Amino acid sequence: MTLKQSHDQPQGWTIIQISDTHLMNQDDLEFVHMNPEQSFHRVMAQIQHEYPHAHALIHTGDLAQVPAPETYQRYPSFMQGTGFAHYQVPGNHDSEEFFPFHDQQNKVHAISMGNWCLVLLNSAVKGKIDGWIGTEQLQQLDLILNQHAEQHILIACHHHPFEMQSRWIDQHILKNTEHLTDVLAKHSNVKLVLCGHVHQASENQWHGIHFLSTPSTCVQFKPHSDDFALDDEAPGYRVVHLKANGEFSTQVHRTQPIQKKINIEITGY
Repeated sequence: MTLKQSHDQPQGWTIIQISDTHLMNQDDLEFVHMNPEQSFHRVMAQIQHEYPHAHALIHTGDLAQVPAPETYQRYPSFMQGTGFAHYQVPGNHDSEEFFPFHDQQNKVHAISMGNWCLVLLNSAVKGKIDGWIGTEQLQQLDLILNQHAEQHILIACHHHPFEMQSRWIDQHILKNTEHLTDVLAKHSNVKLVLCGHVHQASENQWHGIHFLSTPSTCVQFKPHSDDFALDDEAPGYRVVHLKANGEFSTQVHRTQPIQKKINIEITGY
């Protein structure tokens, strides 16, 4: 259940969050008039330039738009070339059958990183857009939080636990947020939860825990929209600087778009 890694003890750790790459089964195919492979590589080039010594990169789901074996083979092959320690959780567009789960196991994972512990949750449900964290995972999470009580905790999952004030995307929220928060309420060491799914940056707080979403590496969703709508914001990623004392800081960065204008008139994806 727990995987420990040996790291030096710096004063802080830099974590990169990317999300919703929506990669196709071929790298030359477009998605919403954008090539998601090229956009993902452009984001990664900026990350490698700006944060070459990042300690880990977490992908918070919807790795694939076309969940085929070749899509999932291409992503880890590319990431291995970056030199970053990288972890990923599935989203609703992903296939559990082919997804490159950490340690090749679909379960809750804990990665120790000095004074911190990164916890990977799977909120995706086969055949559904909305999310749910199953009882077995919640039990594993509770056990992990007990086992790592002396460390500060960062949790990553795909679905957003709290509403975005966008009616259409909030229909596809994590449906059992109260089950998750019941577990979190028992532990004082959880500092933040990272999620994807919403293709935009946001921040919520609950009992001192920060819940953060990040822009997609491809297309963005328009904030505060009742109906599905795309935004013309550029692709982006989130950087989280973890401090040894449990404090953290975070920034969202965006690339300069180079693709032709995306089709913001579509009614779904």
